[in-house]
Amino acid sequence: MAESSILVDGIYPPLPTFFDRNDELDIATLRRHILRLAETGIAGHVVMGTNGEAVHLSTEERAQTIETVREVGGAGKPLLAGCGEQSTRETIFNCQQAACSGADMALVLPPFYFKGRMDSRSLVAHYRIVADNSPIPIVIYNMPASTGGLDLDAVTICTLAEHPNVIGVKDSAGNMVKLAQIYAEAPSRFRIFAGSAGYLLPALSVGAVGAVAALANIFPKEVCRLHELFIDGKLEEARLLQARLVPANTAVTVTFSVPGLKAALELVAGYGGRPRSPLLPLTEHERKQLAEILERV
Repeated sequence: MAESSILVDGIYPPLPTFFDRNDELDIATLRRHILRLAETGIAGHVVMGTNGEAVHLSTEERAQTIETVREVGGAGKPLLAGCGEQSTRETIFNCQQAACSGADMALVLPPFYFKGRMDSRSLVAHYRIVADNSPIPIVIYNMPASTGGLDLDAVTICTLAEHPNVIGVKDSAGNMVKLAQIYAEAPSRFRIFAGSAGYLLPALSVGAVGAVAALANIFPKEVCRLHELFIDGKLEEARLLQARLVPANTAVTVTFSVPGLKAALELVAGYGGRPRSPLLPLTEHERKQLAEILERV
């Protein structure tokens, strides 16, 4: 069982997975993106989350992605890899593969296909078995928008936090009351991360120590600055920056999702590419809307 100290405070961009014109992995662009982020203040990297199109990747592509980020990102930055599957067995396999490929931690989305049977008892059993068998620590990934509305409650998360190989949670539900309850009741070693830059400041105020934020791919310095302002007690500056980031964050998460994130990278950094089918690129009208929003930041 690894120490939770490897999950350091700060901002973790969930890296997109890039594809070339033939719909194959675009490792060159992934390298370019990691290098662009290198000196921006980010704490580490996340691969194969929602923004990484994990559900569109083969086993071999998963391994290649992790290996690339480990190589280019270096050993100094923590690397979390999405490992959640619909079965406990496959989730454990992904955790083992991620460890072999160089990941430090496994980000585990709850199984949701049989949502009606995924009560707290089933979910606690699932995560405990995964944690028992994973060679790397587990970070719970609560993302109702990607799990058909399945939302892990505070009691379930705090119960799982007692396991020595479950070291944190990335919560994308945006419920500050729940985050405050987790902070109050989970072990002190258990780390809480906001799942979006859109509510980073409120999350920090109730006990979060950072965020896994899609917007950090586009504006990494600004998102990291928001975290720094909170740590330094400069709350008025933090509130103003939070307000500036909200529209852009909404655009690349809720409104335009993964295609919007890649389009935003094209507009800001000159690269991005297409998502994998069945996702479609933004229309020209949507790209214009997105460009106008990004310009305000």
